[in-house]
Amino acid sequence: MNKLTIIVTYYNAEEYITGCLESIKQQRTQDFNLIIVNDGSTDQSKKLMDEAIKDYDKNIRFIDLDENSGHAHARNIALEEVETPYFMFLDADDQYLPSRIDAMIQTYENHEETDIVIGQIGRDVHGEWKVFPTHEEIKRDEVVTLERNPEILQSIGPGGKLFSAKFASLRFDEDVVFCEEHTFVVRAFSKARDINLMSIIAYGYNEREGSVTDRRADTFLPYMEDAMKVRQRVMELLLLMNEKIYYSYRMDNLIVSYLIQAHLLKNSVITPSFIESVTQYINLMQETHYSGEAMFRIVEAIEQGGTQWTKDLYQSWRRVLANVGIGRPGYIRFLAQTFPKKSAFSGKQKLKKVLKK
Repeated sequence: MNKLTIIVTYYNAEEYITGCLESIKQQRTQDFNLIIVNDGSTDQSKKLMDEAIKDYDKNIRFIDLDENSGHAHARNIALEEVETPYFMFLDADDQYLPSRIDAMIQTYENHEETDIVIGQIGRDVHGEWKVFPTHEEIKRDEVVTLERNPEILQSIGPGGKLFSAKFASLRFDEDVVFCEEHTFVVRAFSKARDINLMSIIAYGYNEREGSVTDRRADTFLPYMEDAMKVRQRVMELLLLMNEKIYYSYRMDNLIVSYLIQAHLLKNSVITPSFIESVTQYINLMQETHYSGEAMFRIVEAIEQGGTQWTKDLYQSWRRVLANVGIGRPGYIRFLAQTFPKKSAFSGKQKLKKVLKK
């Protein structure tokens, strides 16, 4: 009997699914169960998937959903089928690097108290896999726990991890699209005995056009609503102040502030609905422990990225910040102070987009 189950979910991934499945076929070990969930794809993904595995000597559990229901539902359906001692996830637009699954299994089996193995996630930079800069502080070989090492919250997605089957009963949040994986991972981290960090890049992440990350600018208001729901749930799960503050850094500083930046790069005009949304988010931050750095990062993103501030909207924004102890100048002085910074900010963002291509 195999000990590992790999869960692959896909939706309109025709550009990547062949590479994803090839990365599985090329692993040294093939002693695993494979569950593939088609989340209602309407492109050529299923045809390409069938072609990629037609000569693959493996018993595969196929699940075809009639319509697209999102990552959370697709993963939850697959979790119901897990019958092995441990499992892992792979999104169809990503891949496992050669022999990395073997290395993760070996790490898991060499440590009796281990419930989760975290491999590094890499991004292709000019043909070479590089660890995400924000993950550098967890790029090491070490046994950790969430209580002692809240920095593992940097790796808050399901990819690049091997989970004990004790977590197969957990579920992803199906009522959100943005950050739907946070509560699953935080619950697993909280319940785990030991967590093994690995310094090697195990999982290759590909950011594709139309991905959740890429759609941030066009779905700002619903994504902010999702972020508020998820943030509140996670804060209720975390017990210690250091865990809550680190999650604030991860969620507020590295996710929500970039969501705001992405929105303002395409839709820079400040509107009442925008101010209302960020006000609700800032008020939610006030209800829990939060990172001061994260708060200032959000303020900076809004003031340096937004344009066409009216006096009424600025006064409303000024009152919001006063309630959290951040003083802002009068309207005329604000416009005079932010214009030079806004130009520099815009230039930096355009440069980032050029370098990213």
